[in-house]
Amino acid sequence: MSFMNFINKLISFSLIKKLFKSLRDDYVILYYHGVISDEKFKQLQGPNKNLFVTRSNFIDQMRFLKENDINVISLDELCEQNFKPKKFSVIISFDDGYKDNLKIAYPILKKYNFPFIIYLIPKILSEKPWVWWLELWSQLEKKNQIFFENKNIDIHTEKLKKDLFFIIKKKMKNLKIYDQKVELKKIFDLQKLTDMSDFFLDTNEVKTMIMDKLITIGSHSMDHLCLKNFKKEEVFNQIKNSKEFLEKTFDFKIKHFSFPYGQNQDISFYEHEILSKLHFQTSVTTFDYSFKKFNKFYLSRCSIGPNIKKDDFERKLLGVDKILRKIFLR
Repeated sequence: MSFMNFINKLISFSLIKKLFKSLRDDYVILYYHGVISDEKFKQLQGPNKNLFVTRSNFIDQMRFLKENDINVISLDELCEQNFKPKKFSVIISFDDGYKDNLKIAYPILKKYNFPFIIYLIPKILSEKPWVWWLELWSQLEKKNQIFFENKNIDIHTEKLKKDLFFIIKKKMKNLKIYDQKVELKKIFDLQKLTDMSDFFLDTNEVKTMIMDKLITIGSHSMDHLCLKNFKKEEVFNQIKNSKEFLEKTFDFKIKHFSFPYGQNQDISFYEHEILSKLHFQTSVTTFDYSFKKFNKFYLSRCSIGPNIKKDDFERKLLGVDKILRKIFLR
């Protein structure tokens, strides 16, 4: 039995569960990327599979929140309550703006009257949709060997493809979008890149969604760049331009920001000055725990990936992982 399976068994006892409830934070921000059909999920391979949860798992998770009378609120409500809700609360968030947020996730959330926020990438909305991580894996799947960094590299197995994916990922995070496209065209000898219109929301779909008061939109930067790798002026423009584009396009006040990639190593920690100057109310990361003092511009989030079953979901809501880190990593 794995350690986490042991913990899942442990918290099935009511006294243990009460203990963790007394120790956990006042709220947890869940974050997803995409929600896809179970059939489509079975067909996925590679690192990008971790970006998606199945429709059946998502239904189970939302049903769990409803049946256990867990308070689901918006980020705006959390701010209004000064980050101290009267009862334990959950905030639901999505990054990137995948089309399945509308087609699959939204009807489920609507059924339970759960508010949620989607962090959008204006570059995807203003031009032909494209992101490097989907393109990269799509091309790697087709190859058994490629010429990279002045040598032929064998990638005939999925493991070898994954290993190379993460090597190239490091390079992609240092580049702007134009250079990402040039690099991938060069690596795979491509004449044109994939049209990803079927993967991402378009402006009309977003306009339809925000007619529902359950839905909030936020900024995920203009181009989804790893901000730490760019100068402060560029970071300022990435945040400012994204806010202005979204507000102008959707006539919607943009108050919330999500860091692209969002781990500690992806953030310079001077961004709070920029976010404050631009009148944002919050920004969120992708790390689920930080030893840093509370800062509304570096809110942690709890990742909900494809392998999160009911027991794991409850454990995350109880804050068990975070509490254990406090105990063992201090």
